[in-house]
Amino acid sequence: MNYTYDDIYYEDFTFPPSIEENGQNPVFHWVTIFQYILVFIFGVPGNGLVIWITAFEMKHSVNTVWFLNLAVADLLCCLSVPFTIMYIVLGYWPLGVLACKFIPPILLINMYTSVLLLTMISIDRCVLVVKPVWCQNKRTLGKAYVACAVTWIVAIVLSSPSLVFRNVREHNGRDSCVLDYTLLRHYRQKVEDSVVLCRLLIGFIIPFMVIITCYTVLIHRVKLRFSHNTKAMKVSIVVIIGFFVCWLPYHVVAVILAMNDYSSPLYHSTIKHMDTVNALAFMNSCINPVIYVLIGQDVKKKFKSSVKVILKDVLEDEMTPSVDSNRTNLTSDSKNTDTSL
Repeated sequence: MNYTYDDIYYEDFTFPPSIEENGQNPVFHWVTIFQYILVFIFGVPGNGLVIWITAFEMKHSVNTVWFLNLAVADLLCCLSVPFTIMYIVLGYWPLGVLACKFIPPILLINMYTSVLLLTMISIDRCVLVVKPVWCQNKRTLGKAYVACAVTWIVAIVLSSPSLVFRNVREHNGRDSCVLDYTLLRHYRQKVEDSVVLCRLLIGFIIPFMVIITCYTVLIHRVKLRFSHNTKAMKVSIVVIIGFFVCWLPYHVVAVILAMNDYSSPLYHSTIKHMDTVNALAFMNSCINPVIYVLIGQDVKKKFKSSVKVILKDVLEDEMTPSVDSNRTNLTSDSKNTDTSL
């Protein structure tokens, strides 16, 4: 079968095409590459340190399980960055079909894993405040591990269309790693629209609504029942905001590309920003360790404490209940009531 350029769909832009393919301004092109380099430089050691601390240097708790899995997802994403840089700089895909199928979906797995974990974290924190007695008996470390395992499985399943339909196709004499729906023939547009809609709903809108609801309840209850130790809440809120800020442009561009024909002016003007929004999505994988350090202690203490101490401090931070009833007190040494970020 002969493939034309119109047959190849680029809406799944977890791997951006080269500058020649999307017509991006050369200045923005190299700025984008610089962004990717920053993601790798800060993301790999930063997330690696968080993984080491939560896995080996802290007592395992529900809280550390959330942090550990978030960091693993982010680290995997950061490790795929060199392949993205290589693809953009070379202007073609040199690694063959197998790598084309397995490397690009890593960003999508990171997106789904991160947003689902952040949603569970929000629900967990909300339930911890609203039903503290129930949490003492039901909120266990084992259930946290199961929840994370389910999250990874769901994320992989939701990312599978990228793995199934990605292929290496030649365009203008160069191999490109693209999302190819040509085998679906007349159904390709419906499948593409369904994939984009699924990512938008499950990867952004529904989690956003759940998280907003949880933190509305949480902030109201904390004001009434808890003391001023809100460091954990500040960290979680900033992490969540960072996620949605980084991923919003990605989803906006994906929807625009899916809703417009390749020949339309809007499609061509939008696809020029592919590299930029893709790089911004990658940025989410490196910012969490920075957030932990910046919020972990005030500026003066940062110069006196090691990064390791700061991370341990914020990762094990607890909210302190101020109610007088012994029945609703949550002790920091309880094995089932460690506060989740």
